[in-house]
Amino acid sequence: MSSYIIVGAGVFGVSTAYHLKKQTPSASVTLIDRTDPPCPIAASHDINKIVRADYEDIFYCGLGLKTLHCWKTDPFFKQWFHPAGLLSVTDCRSCLIEKILGNLEKLDAKSGTEVFTPSEISTKFHGIFTNMHLRHDDKLLFNASAGIAEAEKALSATVQACIGLGVRYVATAVSRLIIEENVCKAVQAEDGNRYSAANIILSTGAATAKLIADSAPRQAELQVGPRITARAVCCAAVKLDKQQEETFQKVPAVAHHVTGIQGAAS
Repeated sequence: MSSYIIVGAGVFGVSTAYHLKKQTPSASVTLIDRTDPPCPIAASHDINKIVRADYEDIFYCGLGLKTLHCWKTDPFFKQWFHPAGLLSVTDCRSCLIEKILGNLEKLDAKSGTEVFTPSEISTKFHGIFTNMHLRHDDKLLFNASAGIAEAEKALSATVQACIGLGVRYVATAVSRLIIEENVCKAVQAEDGNRYSAANIILSTGAATAKLIADSAPRQAELQVGPRITARAVCCAAVKLDKQQEETFQKVPAVAHHVTGIQGAAS
């Protein structure tokens, strides 16, 4: 029987556990995170998240398309998905929109996209973007296929679905990995317990580099290095009155890509 330990119960870890158990019911799957689900410091613990395929990396673009299909068609997930569309804003220096459109075209998924100039966007979406601060050479890409997912609700429900499928959930903090001959054999928890499996999967996000460094400080070949870059995200919520709520229900999600800065303001 195959066995797996997944460290990290955010969207990547929980999704991995869910699909592993669905595809291989006989597999032993243990999901470990520092708190009871959902972990409040996980990036996926939020009111909502944008689900999109608008990436300049074609690999991520392809993953996004598969993800969107799942959110829209799977009866379990689609109850938390709201098709809103996505408006990506960037300036001409980045060529980001051209890269995204090129990827979507290669993957035969360009349908539903439209490019606007700043003057054109002021007449779209009921004029909500009329006073948006834009440079004259900014470009805006609208993709109708994107949407909004209720992140915290979906994550919590998926954890419970995992447990229902037989996944073991352990609420404990992992202090280090047990690595022998460059192979991860087990994980050591702060409470002294050790958990072993044939396959150890790290879904630890921004904590990955430190966890590996603490576990194998003298093994340079195992270190994360430039492969993963941690980024912080500021999150704010605004309470709308009834009229504002009706207005904003008519507009897409917005991602503002700033040249020279990794990530986007959404």
